[in-house]
Amino acid sequence: MTYTHPEATVHGAAALLAREVHDRIGTSLAVAMRRLELLEVTAAGLEPEGRQRLDEVREALVDTLFAARALTTRLRATRPAPAVPLGTALRGFLRSMEPLTPEVRFYLDGDDALLAPHVGDEVFVIVREALRNVLAHSGAGTVTVHIAVGAHDVHASVTDDGSGFDPDTAGHGRGGNGLSGMRERARALGGVTTITSSPGRGTRITLWIPTKEGTVRHG
Repeated sequence: MTYTHPEATVHGAAALLAREVHDRIGTSLAVAMRRLELLEVTAAGLEPEGRQRLDEVREALVDTLFAARALTTRLRATRPAPAVPLGTALRGFLRSMEPLTPEVRFYLDGDDALLAPHVGDEVFVIVREALRNVLAHSGAGTVTVHIAVGAHDVHASVTDDGSGFDPDTAGHGRGGNGLSGMRERARALGGVTTITSSPGRGTRITLWIPTKEGTVRHG
């Protein structure tokens, strides 16, 4: 008689479920996104109401896709694992989204091993949400993600060449809840999130978080 430790059984089931979510749900959502993109091209002359409905479908698909990716990550982490450096986590996330995202240029300056795990986690979540907004709303062709880790703070920026928007009215439209969530996460760590955008001119989201007590933001 062979004995299987319960933890191994749970981990195996979680790994199987993660594969199912990735292979079936994730792949189907990716196909749906591609078909929606084709529909958006052929429906370029739609009335504003029809355009808005397509935008709502895109946002719903992106939200579901990101939720599926997050669920897959959690299922694969059912065993304790060492903290993953911020750069490694972001590169892995970008690879997982490659079929759907525009061209993404990723730059990391400094040593991300200097970041406390909870700070790295929050920077990751904020950058991920910024990328979600790009995918859901901007129609960008290129996105640049830049992380700079210093001795006393960390800076991050996500810049796209998409459609842009009016940040003053974003709470009533494009990704308002997500933008507010980014600001709240940064504020909880004594940091600041800044959103610079205008219709037709792309968007730049910047993040600054101090990592040493008493650090003051410059610039």
